[in-house]
Amino acid sequence: MSRYLLGVVTQSLRGGSTAQRPIFNGAIECTRPLLEFNIYAQYKSHDDATLSYLEDALHRFHTFKDVFLLGRASKKAKIKANPLRTELVKR
Repeated sequence: MSRYLLGVVTQSLRGGSTAQRPIFNGAIECTRPLLEFNIYAQYKSHDDATLSYLEDALHRFHTFKDVFLLGRASKKAKIKANPLRTELVKR
């Protein structure tokens, strides 16, 4: 499943406005090392090289992870969205 996640994220974040583009690109750049880490962690044994790949992937993930905070909705937006969400759930 993780093999397809980067493709799904990339397709999902295609387009958007010019203001959204840096956030979308950052989300893709954050997802890639997370998936690399997952793949390397599944190896049955590790040597210095694979441990170095794991550390590098983890470092790159932590470098870009703050991009997800930029896409969070503000309190005002959440308050405005709650009635709409409730209406959609009732339908």
